[in-house]
This record gives sequence, structure tokens and C-alpha cells, in this order.
Amino acid sequence: MMTRRDVLKGLTFVAAGSALPLSLQASPIPNSTAAKPVVNTSKKTRVIVCGGGFGGLTTARYLKQTNPALEVLLIEQNRTFVSCPYSNVWLGGVAGVSLEDLSFDYLSASIKYDYELIHEVITGIDKERQTVTTNNAHYRYDYLVLSPGIDYDYSTLFPEEQTAKAVYTHYPPAMKPGSEHLRLKKAVENFQGGNFIITVPSGTYRCPPAPYERACMVAYYFKTHGIKGKVLLLDPREKPATKAKGFLESFKTLYKEYITYIPTAEIKGIDLKKQVLNIETFNTKTLDYTPRNISFSYANIIPPMKPARLIDIAGLERNESGWVKLKAPGFQTVTDDKIYVLGDAGGHPFPKSGHMANSCAHVVAKELGARTLGKSFDITAHLPGNICYSMVNGSPKEGIWVSHSISYSRTKGLKATPEAMVQRDQQSGNAIASWYHGITSDML
Repeated sequence: MMTRRDVLKGLTFVAAGSALPLSLQASPIPNSTAAKPVVNTSKKTRVIVCGGGFGGLTTARYLKQTNPALEVLLIEQNRTFVSCPYSNVWLGGVAGVSLEDLSFDYLSASIKYDYELIHEVITGIDKERQTVTTNNAHYRYDYLVLSPGIDYDYSTLFPEEQTAKAVYTHYPPAMKPGSEHLRLKKAVENFQGGNFIITVPSGTYRCPPAPYERACMVAYYFKTHGIKGKVLLLDPREKPATKAKGFLESFKTLYKEYITYIPTAEIKGIDLKKQVLNIETFNTKTLDYTPRNISFSYANIIPPMKPARLIDIAGLERNESGWVKLKAPGFQTVTDDKIYVLGDAGGHPFPKSGHMANSCAHVVAKELGARTLGKSFDITAHLPGNICYSMVNGSPKEGIWVSHSISYSRTKGLKATPEAMVQRDQQSGNAIASWYHGITSDML
């Protein structure tokens, strides 16, 4: 069973060796010329990693460490890395946490770990020709690692596309890094009072504790700044999806006047002009549905999620829940064994978290490194693990956490077994910063 101490030990990373010169062999064709095939004339085996998040960055670094002879390309459209994990702590105005703590440049990591960085938008993947096409060039690969994250799926909440676009524009989910978080931060800081709605998505979604932690941090900001606001947390479940006891206790004892938790709540519509959200709640005893119209001053509406569009571009098979179908216990897709998928887009029964993406990336780097060296690799001896901290109070800093140990058997498949610390304490609160700085140091 993975414990918090085990994870923190594993996050004490030491960089080994000095950085080598950045290879220019796979430099893309300049924008001023027409896109042409870039032929991999090098005798080196080339691995292309698509997506520069927790999974992609870790994979690129450790592939080069496992097999230095590999030619590794990381394709990421954004030029700045902004972290989703730890962003709720910044959102709540907890002392000592700034936007700078969430933001990193990609170039430093690519130079330090000797892989090539390409800032372009992927427009096509040809599995037969083993080619990735971007807005600027074609890149030949021997192996492909996809870690593209998630997209939002508003279709079940707001079937009309115009309404969905308007909801996203005015009330972004802030579950993708960057401008969405800046918009939400400004909304919290400028809040004048009234109802501040946060919705929890149905189904499997990125970072299960995030909406509940966010409710705590927004309430903490209201409490410490004397704002007469009420956080209404609407959850389609009967209780929080994770760390339920810890979050419910925090709502009751820390934010009794600031958070109202509404379970079994389903969104049925929205009036953007009047700022009214239409919901139904389900009474599990009487089995009756009760409609409600809730007015709000601001709403952080988090819709259901699906794999990022890159998965559609690649034409990869999905499981019954819509996530990419993988060959258990590893990360090769059932569609093509030269294509790996990790992170939030993958279909294994793992929590979708930054730590899990990082942990899976370590496994992929070891497995693919061994594969390209012609060595055997027992993936069952290198299964990933997860730990996820949540800040529930900013002063004193108090947190709760949950960890997951992964097991595998041929008869039962993969299983994630949780262990939780649901009693908030300062030790967990202080450990959040250590965890965050440790994991970002591991990939950047």
C-alpha cells in the first residue's frame, strides 16, 4: 500500500548528469515555406511525445535517461506551462502562493534533458506512415506517446451549441491551465456578494477532488476578505466523489456560513441574462425529483469531460466510458502497439490526476526505453501509484489526502485501492507545497 511518506520520498529528485546540446536534426520547416515531409534520415530511433503536461514532460525527460540514444521530440502548442494542480491554493489567496509558482517555461527543460521541443499544433496522425502532421511540418516517428489531456463535453448539459459557447465564455470551468484560471481568479477577487455556484461534473473527470477543494478555497477567500457570499456546491452524486468525510467535515466546521453542499443535483438549463441556473435534485428516500431555480452572481460551471481532440485525430478505439482503450496492464493502445496513451485520456481505472500522469509516464519511459534497447520489461513490477492532496484551510494551512495503490491480475485486471487521510491537519497542509515542488522538479 502506498503511503504519503513513500510518495514524498519518491519525490526527492536529484538531477543526474549535465545537459547535452539540443539536437536540431528534427527542426520543422520554417513558416514561410510550404509544409513538406520531414524525413528522419538519422539512424536513431525517434519517439514523438504529444502533449506537454505532467505526463508528456515526464515521459520526454525519462525516455532520454532510460535510453540516451533515442531521438525524442516533444510537441506542445503552448509556450508556457501552467499547472492545474496547486492552482486552487493560489485561487484562494493562500499566503506564499503566486501565479509564478504555477508557471514555467518549456525551453529550460528541453535543454536540460536533451530532447527537442516543438511549439506547433497537431493537425493529423497517419498510423500507417507513422507520421505526425502539424500546422507547419510532417514528423516521422518510430513510436508515439500521446498525453493530450481532456476536452469539455457540454452536450449533456446544454444541447444548444450557442448556449454551451456562451456558458464557457462567461463561466469557464478552469480545469485546463491558463486563461480560464485567470478569469476565475478575477471573478473571486471582484465578487461583491450573493451566490457563487460551483458544479461538479458527472462521470469520470480530471482531478476528482478539485471542485470540492475549490469550494473550500473560494469560501476561505470570502471568509478572510469579509465578502458576504455563499458558495453553492452542486453535485450529481449523493456525496463527494473522493475524500467525502474530510470535505463534508470541512464544509460544516470551517465554512458553515459560506458553503452549502447540494447533492443529487442535475443541471437542466440556464438563463444567462437573468443569471438563473435550473436544476433538479433527487430525494433518495421518496424517489422524487424536485426542480429548483437558483439565482447566482457568478458560476463556475464544470461540465463532463472526454479525451482531448487529438485522440479523434489519431483514430484510437475507446472503451465504453469514452476513454482510450489500452492493453492492460500497460499503456499501448489496442489500436496500434506503437502508440501509447497516458494521463487523463487513458482508459485504465485510475484517478485522473497530475501525480498519476507523472507516475504512469515513469512506467512508459522505462517500458519503451527497454523496448527500444531490445530488453525485456516486466510492467507488473513497475505499476504506477497516486497521491492527491487537497487544501481545505489557508490559515493555518490544513489539508487532507488520498493515495491509490495499483494492482493487477490476469483474471481481475487493474485495480486502484484507495487509502485516505480524511481528518484535516497541518502536516498534510504543509506537505502540499513539498509535493507540488517535488513533482514539478521531476519534469521541469
